[in-house]
Amino acid sequence: MKHWPALLLCCVPFLLGSQSYDAALGIRVGTEWGATAQLRLPQIHKNFVLETILLSSIGKDEGTLTVLGKQHQPLLSRRLNLFYGAGVHAGWNNEIDTETGQTFNGPKGLTGIVGLEATVGKVNLSYDFKPALNVSGGESVLYTQTAVSIRYVIAKRNGVWNKDKEREIRKRRRGKQKDKRREERQRAGKRWYEVWKKS
Repeated sequence: MKHWPALLLCCVPFLLGSQSYDAALGIRVGTEWGATAQLRLPQIHKNFVLETILLSSIGKDEGTLTVLGKQHQPLLSRRLNLFYGAGVHAGWNNEIDTETGQTFNGPKGLTGIVGLEATVGKVNLSYDFKPALNVSGGESVLYTQTAVSIRYVIAKRNGVWNKDKEREIRKRRRGKQKDKRREERQRAGKRWYEVWKKS
């Protein structure tokens, strides 16, 4: 029985799952509460995710809508991911400024995000840190937000996007990259030839 931690560690990659889905929908609870929806976009990258978050602040009368582009990096398997990304937010605010007696303008600006995500069966769990820089509005220039999101996987990987089509997209992308590298090599070769000819 003393070897059970090592056995459990060996099984972790098979028990956990990260970007093993195409679409998930759920709730977000932390410094704010609200709803979150994620959709994988293989047209950009096989592990690129578009996330939309609708939040209401717990401590004040304010809400925001945030749209993020996130890149997922599998850790032990596709079911356990590190993710990072950025996007934009816009919102509303009914709080009153004690100095002016006016309500604050709704926050608008840029948002970053970094976190960890695991998927077990149809349940997707994540924890993230989400700083928001208000270019205009809001009670302060910088909001620092953290939360736990619990989502239900409504479409497993390739449940939304056709596997063959996704493979074709990757093949075209690799072909373009190959052509670009060939052109760069040809240009570099011509430059060396011209330098050699002048010398």
